[in-house]
Amino acid sequence: MTSLTSLATTATWEKSEWQGEAAWISTNEGVCAIVTEARSRLIYLGAADGSFNLINAPLPLLRPSQNNPWPNQGGHRFWLGPQHRWVWPPPAEWEYASIQVATAKAGVLTLHHAHVNKDYPALTREYAWDGKRLRCTVRWKDDGKAYFGLHVVAVNTPFIITAHLKKTADVPAGLVVARMVDPEKPIQLPHPSITIDGDTATVRGEIQQVKLGFPPQALTIDRPHGWKLSVIPGPATVATSETPDQGYLSQIWVGNKTHDLAELEQLTPTLKGDATGHCSSTIYIEATPPAP
Repeated sequence: MTSLTSLATTATWEKSEWQGEAAWISTNEGVCAIVTEARSRLIYLGAADGSFNLINAPLPLLRPSQNNPWPNQGGHRFWLGPQHRWVWPPPAEWEYASIQVATAKAGVLTLHHAHVNKDYPALTREYAWDGKRLRCTVRWKDDGKAYFGLHVVAVNTPFIITAHLKKTADVPAGLVVARMVDPEKPIQLPHPSITIDGDTATVRGEIQQVKLGFPPQALTIDRPHGWKLSVIPGPATVATSETPDQGYLSQIWVGNKTHDLAELEQLTPTLKGDATGHCSSTIYIEATPPAP
């Protein structure tokens, strides 16, 4: 990957190119963020010189085809839940459509998604630095249907993470199986991908596929070369009392040996429009460089 240092050296967004894709690039305190227009999302977060990406970013960019109808494009995905409405794949404009309009102003990169599927509202993304963290916000107009936000950050394997449990009478295991179909089967422990130790669970990829919900928390993993990556819950507007997955909104997906990625996910409660009629869902993604 070509050095990016000369392309973006402050916390502003500059239009450029990444791996042949039109892109917006911003560097902040030694960390570079890249959003490509073709993928409509953050696709690189890592070393400022472009030498190490902490998130999954398959190359070359693949579009759906007859032989591969649902190719992985990596990066920071965003979906409107509940997922059991559509199961898989998500609407194409969330997953595969290029950005219609992109603007950068006052340190905020705003991306307007295409809007083809009228069953769901149009999405607008924002990316901006908040201290050392990258703020990732998605907004949409309340159309009267009940939605929650679902941020998905894909990362490469090998993958291991430790998450905190919250054991209650309703959730004695302290974690839940995230609901992707309706209804979802309850968690069966022991599970080959999960190790429980008191109030923590260690989840490993490349063993057996499972998607788990944990109480809201930052999801942090170690990456090669001494880097760390954290996916952190942020504010959501306007939250209602209804929540997916019994409120276990910090979620982890791992696959089996055929999968080369895992996913860190943050969900919101079911949302309703604010005074302007809009909903919003925010996460923060922090890439921590190795110690000097």
